[in-house]
Parts: sequence; C-alpha cells; structure tokens
Amino acid sequence: MNRLLFIIPIYIFLLGLSGCKDDSDDSVDNLIEQYQLAGTYRAQITPSFMGTTPMTTGEHTIKIEDLKNGTIRLHFDNFKKDPMPFLMTVDIQMKVSKGSGNSLVLIGDNGTFRADPPNGNSVNPGDIPSGIQLPDGAEKGMASSQAKIKGVFAEIEKDGKKSLRFDLDLTPGVALPIQILIYTHEKINN
Repeated sequence: MNRLLFIIPIYIFLLGLSGCKDDSDDSVDNLIEQYQLAGTYRAQITPSFMGTTPMTTGEHTIKIEDLKNGTIRLHFDNFKKDPMPFLMTVDIQMKVSKGSGNSLVLIGDNGTFRADPPNGNSVNPGDIPSGIQLPDGAEKGMASSQAKIKGVFAEIEKDGKKSLRFDLDLTPGVALPIQILIYTHEKINN
C-alpha cells in the first residue's frame, strides 16, 4: 500500500508533464506573432501575363490581418498603374506553416479578386494593353471568388536590401492568363 501511495503521485506528475505545452514551439499562431506578420505594408504589385511578362508595376499599400488559428488575411483596394485600365482589389486568406530555415510558407484559395473600371462604367477597348484580349463583357470589369495565392515570408534580397518580406504569387481566377506578383518593401505599422 505504501508503494502504491508513492507511485500514484509520480504517475500524476508524469501525466501532467506530457500535457504541458512548450511556449517555444512553432505553432502557427506563435509563428504569426513571432514574425509580427499583421500590419500595413508598402508593397510592389506586378500584374504579369502568364506570370513572366509584366504588364506594369507599382507601389501600393496592403494590409495583413491575423485571423488566428494559423490564418492571415491579405487585403488591398483599388490598385491601378498605367497601362492597366482597371482598379484591382484583392481579399484572400492564407494558411501559415513553417518553411525551411527562417521562412514561412503561405497558401490560400477561394479569395476575392475584382478588376473594376475606374469610372464605374466600362473600359475603352483601346485602353487594353496590346497582346491582351479581354473575354466578352470584361470591359465592364471582372470578378472572381476563386483567387489563389502562394508564397513565402522569408529573408529575401530585393532592390539591394536583404530583409524579411512577403513574396507572393496570386492567380486571380478570372478568364485571363494573368498572375499578380506581390512583394513587400517594408512594414509601415502594426
């Protein structure tokens, strides 16, 4: 009986240890907080034909929000840079996972993409960059709830500076072979 009274507390102690969570683990919520992903960023946005031929490129403000449960949300409104004739809006959620080294892998689908005419009516077909043929009716804008995104948050060298940044590839889910490349220059605020 004395031996049983001695073993029971040890057994309870060991069970307690096995249920303890190490605060230094790499759970995705910890990673999102550790890397301070949420905030407003100055980003370079490059719509490109088939992902290889840039149509245009320009800077724009994007927002990253921590939705918890290992998910972040990327959102930006009304990006436009000539000769692109539409205002581009994106809203998509991404799952975060640990990548190799000091990187995070980001993947999302079922996001919202909109390309709206700036005047709210329709785009003049003559304003469409050469080599791009819009589907019928697209002069009035395009929208999709099938946008997909993949990329990383990692230490990347761009423009001669090496720093932690987002490097993303968005497929808008519209009837055009367009990919939108997004990388962040710097974080503006939390």
